[in-house]
Amino acid sequence: MRQLIGSVLLLAAVGLAPAELAAQRRPAARSAASRADRPSFGLQLNWSSDVDFGIGGRGVFPLQSLFPKTPLDGIVSFDYFFPSAPSGVSAHYWEINGNVAYRFRVPARSSLAPYGGGGLNIAHASASAGTISTSATKAGLNLLGGTTFKLKGSHLTPFAEARGEIGGGKTFILTGGVRF
Repeated sequence: MRQLIGSVLLLAAVGLAPAELAAQRRPAARSAASRADRPSFGLQLNWSSDVDFGIGGRGVFPLQSLFPKTPLDGIVSFDYFFPSAPSGVSAHYWEINGNVAYRFRVPARSSLAPYGGGGLNIAHASASAGTISTSATKAGLNLLGGTTFKLKGSHLTPFAEARGEIGGGKTFILTGGVRF
C-alpha cells in the first residue's frame, strides 16, 4: 500500500511540475507600439463647397483593443469655418465629427497609407443682422476617404482627406493637415 501511495505521489509530482514551471515563466516582452498603434492629435485646414474656409483640430485613436485583427481608427474632429456673408451680416458655422476609418493594407515601403470610412456629424450655423438672428443645429452622416503620408525621420504625419456630408452640414469638405 505504501508503494502504491508513493507511486501515485511521484506521478502527480512529475505530471504537475511542467504546469507549475510554465506558470512561473515571464511573459514575452512587448514590442514598442508603432505610430499607427498610438493616439495622435493634429491641426487642419478645411475648404468647404458651402461655407468657404475653416480651421480645426482632430484626434485619431486606434481601435486595436476592440478589434485586434482589423486596422480601424476612431477619428474625432472639430472645425470652425469662416463663411462669407453680405455686409452687416455676421455668420458662424462649426462642426463636430465622429468617424471610424479603415486603414487599407499597403506595402511597408509605400509612403501613402490610405483610409476610408464614415460616421456622424453635428453642424451648427448661425447668422445675425442687427436685432434679427437665427441658428440651427443638425445631425448628419459622413462618408470620407483620405491618406496619410510617411515622412522619414519625422514624428509628424501629414494627411489629406475628402468628406461628404449627408444631412447635418450637407456639404463637401477637403481637409489637409498634420498629426503629431
